[in-house]
Amino acid sequence: MATINVVKKRSEPLLAGRNKYAVDYWLLLGTAALLVLGFLMVYSTTFDLGLRFKDNPTYYMTRQVGAIVLGVAAIAVIMQFDYHALRIVSLPLISLTIVLLVFLLFFGQVDYGAARALSQGSYQPSELAKLATILYIAHWLHSKGDRIKQINYGLVPFSIITGVMFGLIVLQPALSTAILVGLISFTLFFVAGADLKQVLLVGAVAGGVVLLLMTILPHAAQRVTDYRAALADPFQASYQVRQALGALAQGGLFGVGLGQGVQKFGALPLAHTDGVFAIVGEEMGLFGALGVIGLLVFLAYRGFRVATRARDTYGFLLAVGVTVWIAYQALINLAVITSVIPFTGMPLPFLSYGGSSMLITLIGIGILLNVSRDGAVGAFARRPETRRAGAQQTN
Repeated sequence: MATINVVKKRSEPLLAGRNKYAVDYWLLLGTAALLVLGFLMVYSTTFDLGLRFKDNPTYYMTRQVGAIVLGVAAIAVIMQFDYHALRIVSLPLISLTIVLLVFLLFFGQVDYGAARALSQGSYQPSELAKLATILYIAHWLHSKGDRIKQINYGLVPFSIITGVMFGLIVLQPALSTAILVGLISFTLFFVAGADLKQVLLVGAVAGGVVLLLMTILPHAAQRVTDYRAALADPFQASYQVRQALGALAQGGLFGVGLGQGVQKFGALPLAHTDGVFAIVGEEMGLFGALGVIGLLVFLAYRGFRVATRARDTYGFLLAVGVTVWIAYQALINLAVITSVIPFTGMPLPFLSYGGSSMLITLIGIGILLNVSRDGAVGAFARRPETRRAGAQQTN
């Protein structure tokens, strides 16, 4: 009985008196390294754009630095609270996100055939949707517990929640972002302990819906056609893919030098956002590109480590959600640039230009760091020898 009391005491939420500096410093260092690389690549890919269109070579870099500063400030604020406080804001946040996504359909700024941004292109609600989905679904799954195995408590509500977010983002249209949100939600549903048959059913239905949309949506169908043509003959690939692959080939092993690449000067569309990894390969070479991939893999490893050491299911789900979000998004971007999957617009976390993406991603990192603060406590509570020692002391 004494043992049980000790375990319960160790697993209670710590709402005060926690060590704010006991975080995963390796995760923090990995994030910092990616931010430095991102800062360099944003300047390298935008100084010409800034000079031509804003008469200021540092215009875009300054805006990106502003987003980083806000993100770091957000991390500092998040670290002041126990992550369980996020349960309070999960419902208002996802409600606000849905309102913004609906508003976007009627009043959003149209760029490249899609209405994805508000406030003259400076804010994308779909970026907020990624974070809002994680916070709400993690809270919802945690509150249901083992009842998610039941269809009326698990499969049906989960399908409605995910379907609404997926549908609103598809209507922009932004199929790749909708797929990302769906993948994050599906992963959380699976790791939370959903019935395997339900998981397979959701996966099959979702896969069928995505395939149907890829044939119905004109831009998606065209990209699939281009992709199939490229598989038969690489010279028949779409213009963006050819330029991206050309940039990677131009870099060789060691690259042409930071800032010395030429594909960003108009040849590669959106080199500062979706195509930034191609410029990494051109300017930093194969070894530089592998270094970026290594940092992203390391970040994912630390994120999953935080999840496994979380003190409760809610922290575990939060950490898994944020980690797979960053990992999936990076994987999709890299697969597109290397022509493994059809071309689609997806920023590379930490390296691509974009204030909304950077700010929301750093908020996600702040949540990971917050969960990591309690890793030592969670590990203590789970360690059998520690529990026995605690019981002996109590006795």
